[in-house]
Amino acid sequence: MSAFTEANRKAFDELSATYNTKPWQHELKSQVATALQARTEWIGAEWISPHQQPPGQQRRDVRLLDYACGTGAITLALGPYVTQTRALDISEKMVQQYNDAARASGLTAEQACARVGNLLVEEDGEGQDSALEDREEWYEFDVVAVGLGFHHFENPERAVKQLAKRLKAQTGVLVIVDFLPFEKGGGGDNHHGSSSSSTTTTDMAHTIKRNGFTGEEMRDMYTAAGFEDFDIVALKQPARMELSSGTVYRRLFIAKGRKGATVMQKLGNWIGGLQDWAAGGWNASGGSDTHTWDPGFANDVAKQEGSIWGPEKRKAEDYAAMPKKDEPYRDTRGWNMVCLSKPLVLCCSPLLTLHSLAL
Repeated sequence: MSAFTEANRKAFDELSATYNTKPWQHELKSQVATALQARTEWIGAEWISPHQQPPGQQRRDVRLLDYACGTGAITLALGPYVTQTRALDISEKMVQQYNDAARASGLTAEQACARVGNLLVEEDGEGQDSALEDREEWYEFDVVAVGLGFHHFENPERAVKQLAKRLKAQTGVLVIVDFLPFEKGGGGDNHHGSSSSSTTTTDMAHTIKRNGFTGEEMRDMYTAAGFEDFDIVALKQPARMELSSGTVYRRLFIAKGRKGATVMQKLGNWIGGLQDWAAGGWNASGGSDTHTWDPGFANDVAKQEGSIWGPEKRKAEDYAAMPKKDEPYRDTRGWNMVCLSKPLVLCCSPLLTLHSLAL
């Protein structure tokens, strides 16, 4: 474990006992959950329906990896749409908080369970956990999500590539929620602390690698890791944090991308398309997924007053003076990343397509 990673482990061990005790922390967790749940269709994963599964129907497994899980904010948000969650964090005490919260919310270890682990080991393999590398349980996820932990990664570019290995090819989706860079002239607009400088943090500066990411940076990291259908949205509502230095605000983004297909999958897709073409048209029969499961996050236990992962009655913060409509992220140089998510349609002969695939 590198010195930087060790510093993060120690810092979050120390924070674990008070991580979810302040109103602003609950508000931030709720803000992230609401934003994700409102965009499940946009994220594009093969979710289940968060309703009771009809009797007699076979359950379709949908698996989530909550990486850098902390106390479980991402699991709470996406739990109703998956059948199983596995979570990892380098902080042993955060993992304990996660598992305690999961059990208190009525979830079994099969439904949601965290363990100490690090998938982002150095390139020389130092610190590698053989259990995470060798066991099938830690591969073939439908969704991998990182919630507000990405700026703590020592090598974000390598992290995206490593997390891609844990996803199903062709359908698996990587979701990252994190901060946009500081806005010019926004002094004190910091994440873990503030000062007169807009680029200086105080409380946890030694654990932060980058103070925010631009849309171009996220796009380039996803593309380099082999993802397709990349898109990113900036939340209009700033995240509010009450820190030792005072109240600060940061803009959040949600980025997503789908892992590309393997060569064999591309070949299978091409053959299937060729068969449709030979039959006289490109016809596909649609249908709705009726497989559902009522996860622990949606049951009555989690809805009880005082449940650790259940809703709590808190007075809503008045943000009337702030814009509330979310918008596609556009960087200051006019690049619109939403356009990148539109499919490119090419008209060509099947033989030319096969030749291109072989290349």
